[in-house]
This record gives sequence, structure tokens and C-alpha cells, in this order.
Amino acid sequence: MRKPTFSPTKLTTYLTCRIKYHWAYMTPYGRRMRRPNPAFAFGANLHRALEFFHTAGGAEKLSLDEFRDALNRLWSDAGFESAQQSEAFKQHGHALASQYYEAQAAQPTEAVVLFTERTLRRDMGRYILTGRIDRVDEHPDGALEIIDYKSGRADIDEDQVRNDLALHCYALLLQEIYPDRPLWIAIYALRPNKKVAVPLDTNTLAEFRELLDALVAQILDEDWDLLTPRWIPHCAGCEFLELCERKLGLIPDE
Repeated sequence: MRKPTFSPTKLTTYLTCRIKYHWAYMTPYGRRMRRPNPAFAFGANLHRALEFFHTAGGAEKLSLDEFRDALNRLWSDAGFESAQQSEAFKQHGHALASQYYEAQAAQPTEAVVLFTERTLRRDMGRYILTGRIDRVDEHPDGALEIIDYKSGRADIDEDQVRNDLALHCYALLLQEIYPDRPLWIAIYALRPNKKVAVPLDTNTLAEFRELLDALVAQILDEDWDLLTPRWIPHCAGCEFLELCERKLGLIPDE
């Protein structure tokens, strides 16, 4: 029997709303009711441009115009509600790309980009953990820094990094490949052009592994027939709101 697979996105969906998880991952409605997500599409386009930037050698090898041209070439309209909306997001993307380039050019780092945009998998016993890591840098002392780009964050601080579920999942994935390397986790908020990184010790990662195993066990052992929907702020923008109202009797918050 194939083991179930969990990603940070699936785990976060469950923690946000168990019924949304049920609709999205356990029924055909997950695909049928998928709607355009401009914020996700914007982030995906920036990720492609940043992957090109670093694999091509960064600011040392590329001019700003070459980076901007790459953003134009790699840009996709998929996921936007209209061509006009896509173009507006693209112009915003150019602004973020330009300030990112200037920061990289002004403050070169001794770290080497180990890889970008790589999907990793790890057998966790009862389940498979998977995740797509935006970037991993290798520092001169051998430490590895996991960097997660955020295109919508207005700011970032150390507590947000320390409590980020996805980064800890990525650390577990990377730990299997490089078990003896010191690990750092970081969020690069593109809007303020700010990166915050914190070290991740082995004890903290082991504690997270225990919490993750317990969360997955809860999901796998969930009795979905006993779930009753209740209104939460997330409901207002949820693509499955109509289903909860029609099939499960959810009463909207007034």
C-alpha cells in the first residue's frame, strides 16, 4: 500500500481548517473548484526569475537589464484573472526584482548557492514528507541555509522564522541528505527586501519531528464523518464555502 504524502501546504491547510483539507485533498472538489489565485501566480513568477538569477551567476554575471529581460521571458499569465491583472503584477514584479538585484550587487556574500527550486522527499515511517525548497546556500564554514522567498510579506522577524512550519519541514528533508551539517532557516521577504535567518539546532528539529508525526497521525486517524463546520475568518474567501453551506449546513457569520 502506498504511503500517504504530506507537504507544508497540505499540513497548513489542515491546521487552518480540517473541512477545507477534506474538500481539497479527499474529494474531487479539490480540482473542480480550484479558482485563479493571483497571489500564488505572482509568487511563482518571481520564483522562476530568482531561480534564473542565481543559476546564471547572480549580480556578478548578470546585468540588471538581463535580469529584467529574464523576468519578461519567464512570466506566465496563468493564475491571473485577466491580462490586465497579470500586467499589473508584472510591473510590481519588476520593481521587486530591481531592488533585489541592487541589494545583491551591493552586498555580495561568500555563500555559494547549492541549489534552487528543488523538490525533496523523505520517508518518515508512516508517511512521506515532501517539499519544494526555494534555495539552499552553503556557507564557508559548511553550514547550510534554507531560504524561503515571500512575495507578500510587508515585514519579517526572527519569531516568524522560528515558528515557520514549512522551513522546519524543509530542514527535515535536507537533514537526511546532509546529516552532519549545521542548518540555518531564513525567510527573504521581497517587498521590504529583507532576509532574516536563525540557526536551527538538532534538538529543536527533533522536537519538531515529534510534533509533525503527531499531527500526521491525527490527520490519518481523523473521523471525517464527525466534523461539523463552524465559521472562522478564513471562510469568507474560501473556495469551498458554498459546499459547506449547501452540504454541511454552515451558517455564514453575519
